[in-house]
Amino acid sequence: MKNVRHFTQRYIDWVIKLGRVKFSVLGFLILAAFALLTHIILSFIVVGKIHWESLGYSIIFGLISAPFVIYFFTVLVEKLELSRQDLAQLIRDKTDLMATISHELRTPLNGIVGLTRILLDTPLTDEQKNYLNTINVSAVSLGNIFNDVIDLEKIDSRKLELYKKETDFFSFINDINHIAQFLAGQKNLTFELKTSPDLPHFLLIDATRLNQILWNLISNAVKFTEKGKVTLNIQRLSANGFQFSVSDTGQGIPRDELTKIFGLYYQVENKHKAAGSGIGLSISKNIANLMNGNLTVSSELGKGSTFVLTIEAEPLAESHATFATPVISNLNVLLVEDIELNILVTKTLLEKLGHHVDVAMSGKEAIDKFEQHDYDLVLLDIQLPDMSGFEVAHFLRRNYEDGVYDYLPPLVALTANVMQDKSVFQVKGMDDVLRKPLSVTALTECLAQYFDDSMIAAEKSSLDQVKSAVKFEQDFDPAYAEDIDFSHINELTAVIGRAAYRQNLAHYRQARHAELDIRSVYQQFCAQPDAQMKERLCQAAHKLKGAAGSLGLHKVQLLADHIQHGEAADWEANLSARMAELDTAENRSLQYLQNWLAEAE
Repeated sequence: MKNVRHFTQRYIDWVIKLGRVKFSVLGFLILAAFALLTHIILSFIVVGKIHWESLGYSIIFGLISAPFVIYFFTVLVEKLELSRQDLAQLIRDKTDLMATISHELRTPLNGIVGLTRILLDTPLTDEQKNYLNTINVSAVSLGNIFNDVIDLEKIDSRKLELYKKETDFFSFINDINHIAQFLAGQKNLTFELKTSPDLPHFLLIDATRLNQILWNLISNAVKFTEKGKVTLNIQRLSANGFQFSVSDTGQGIPRDELTKIFGLYYQVENKHKAAGSGIGLSISKNIANLMNGNLTVSSELGKGSTFVLTIEAEPLAESHATFATPVISNLNVLLVEDIELNILVTKTLLEKLGHHVDVAMSGKEAIDKFEQHDYDLVLLDIQLPDMSGFEVAHFLRRNYEDGVYDYLPPLVALTANVMQDKSVFQVKGMDDVLRKPLSVTALTECLAQYFDDSMIAAEKSSLDQVKSAVKFEQDFDPAYAEDIDFSHINELTAVIGRAAYRQNLAHYRQARHAELDIRSVYQQFCAQPDAQMKERLCQAAHKLKGAAGSLGLHKVQLLADHIQHGEAADWEANLSARMAELDTAENRSLQYLQNWLAEAE
């Protein structure tokens, strides 16, 4: 079939090249010769002689009709070919336009998302925080709609492809969880993540495409749910088969709409009709099919909907993925952080990886130590008592550019923001960004970008410690999955050891009656509910959020994050319940971890 198309195109190109008149003359001569030869041969075969009178009639008829037929056939072929070329050019122009739009829109959208999240961690009025939250969610939504539009163009031109690469599946799930918690929190919904214990640590997948599908499903679930919760359940069906179920407690979808829901530009008839582009589910189903899977839906009016995504992905051997990133050691690190528990955890982790760590608890102290010592790396918290981490980075970079400093090491931001973008932090003076709680994998990958092989750890024990971090949830009770970040604790204890982790927990208990004492600040707010006390309570929640996250106290971290955002419309109405839930979750988690550490001895 491909050869037929090739020769047909060659023939059409030849016709266009000759032109109408030349092809008509040539075609007439060839057709006339073929017709005369055929007439003579058939006359001999049928009647045994040439009938010259009949042959003359045929020649006269051919002279009259053939030139017109051949000429108009040539015109038709020429017009069709020119139309095909115009259409091909339009497709190329459309592709070029989409590529240009992609380049021009993605950069400012990423900047808007990142900068709004950075600004949300600075002192702002409630009104300003509300505006920034609206801007952030709008930009994220616009970016994902734009991704769907780009993919729609690729589907039209049959160019939608997968780009598979080694992916840390646990980190991927963790990122999805953070973003989903953020989305659900905007509407005061609960987001629940469930995972089976046999999920592999590393997969060969197109993580960007999978993230795109899950974003569409989770954002739709949040959009069409007014109260209740959204649940993501990730299960392993077979060696290479995986299932992602997104369910909600929303209004549901009418039965007669279920067969149409994956249609292009289709939207369910309800009060949310104007929401979204109407192409997300169609794009998601196409991507699911590319992954040798499917996307289906079941729903019941008034009770909610469940979307089920199945894909095929190849699990990778843990050792194969673990050795991909060398472990850098022997660095002089300046850690700039003001929360003592975060200092303890991060410092212990860095020292276990073979680094020497100096600590500064304010911006001024960080600058003083930087000018007195030589450092290979500077880790900067964003919120400091006297100035922001960005101001410290700007000061150091400006002095380096002015020739005051001979050398400027990599400046890496430490942030709890989930909607972060590296380019935004670079604009603000940073070289890179790491999310808190600090991950061993993220840290080693970051260091590998800035330091060569001469600083790779030589001690085998350090490498073995990092490799052991790939174990996941094997020693934990799954009933505590919502309360505790098992993967983070496994990774952390694999490096610093359980004894050091036990000391960190003890320090956390002490700090909860000192710098992390949110309960007393809450009681003061209840007695004096003014704007100043509210700001103090939000700041206390921010500190608790970072400390709890560093130890894997996921439920406490999540509740502290809700309390931190005092700009929410129903913040005060839910405050009492969240404080009570925080105490319950904290006591439950600490008691379990204490028993777990005791059993391990």
